[in-house]
Amino acid sequence: MYYSISIMTGELSFKNLPFVPEKGDVIYIEQSYHEMLNSFIRNNYEWLRKTFAQHHLRFCYLPLQAEEVVSYHAPYLTLEERQAKIGCVPTILDYVVGDVDINPSFVFALDIPEEKVPCDIVLQSLTIDTKCHVSTWCIFSLLAKKIEQVIRDHRLNTKITERQSGESDILQPRFSLDMTGASDDADSNFDFQSQQLIEEIKERVETLRNKGINTAFLHDIIDESEHLSRLRITKDYRIFLVDYQNMEIKLPVLPKAVFLLFLHHPEGIRFKELTDYYSELLQIYLKMNPIGGRMKQEQSIRDVTDPCNNSINEKCARIREAFVRNFDDRLAQNYYVTGKRGEPKRITLDKSMIIWE
Repeated sequence: MYYSISIMTGELSFKNLPFVPEKGDVIYIEQSYHEMLNSFIRNNYEWLRKTFAQHHLRFCYLPLQAEEVVSYHAPYLTLEERQAKIGCVPTILDYVVGDVDINPSFVFALDIPEEKVPCDIVLQSLTIDTKCHVSTWCIFSLLAKKIEQVIRDHRLNTKITERQSGESDILQPRFSLDMTGASDDADSNFDFQSQQLIEEIKERVETLRNKGINTAFLHDIIDESEHLSRLRITKDYRIFLVDYQNMEIKLPVLPKAVFLLFLHHPEGIRFKELTDYYSELLQIYLKMNPIGGRMKQEQSIRDVTDPCNNSINEKCARIREAFVRNFDDRLAQNYYVTGKRGEPKRITLDKSMIIWE
């Protein structure tokens, strides 16, 4: 397939953008829907991100990012409902100053004077027009090189950490559990360790929110139908959220055993009493993991049920991460282990919402 294109450079002025573009951001915009270009971007999204990253640029395709953000905040929406909500989100062109008539373009930030942020922002644009013939595969590579040259001409110092192909900001957040400064008591460390994890995930999600998504406006249009999903545990111990498009929550075996233990005890469990649940947790663990060294398995459960060992905090943090990586914490908090210091920890989801096969 071939397109006829030429590259024309210009500037667009915007007022009251719900985000401030960063140096190195390259955003695809269009005044009317261009089916073939949009199809090409969607089918080659990861390749495009990698190609632009090689030129120290961040490629922003707002329709996909809007889909990711809406899916994260409102997992209860069907595909059709999601698309309808996304259609209500303003596009970057809704903030352009004056009447403009442009072809599909890439816009990117130049040096933005402080007095022009955030009310008046001028962005450079590269417009696709019908002049010369090049293959679709080459279009964006050529434009990336052109943008690189423009940025070099403006002496911008832009850097980006290249993401691995296929990596998702929401589905694969990287995190670490640093216990520096924490106490030796598992109950005392519970909130500290879990909150540290949630903050790292939120930071990555915030990156998506800032790329053209007005979060406050987004909540206005999606929160009206918010609801919790039923939780289904299958015979082979898989975890599904029935009313969130049957979303599967994946967990390693040991954190999953801890999760099932707390589901079995809606009254809650005090960490200082974990040793009382050793046998029960071991049986759950062995059912899911019958193959393995018995001594090693028993030691793993002893570590988890030792109130002076931080193993239980790590497992609870991973349970929390498994849900928060898929949807917003205001909903996810109903599905992971919560509780104040010194009080029983529990999963607050009502037992009527839990389906055991």
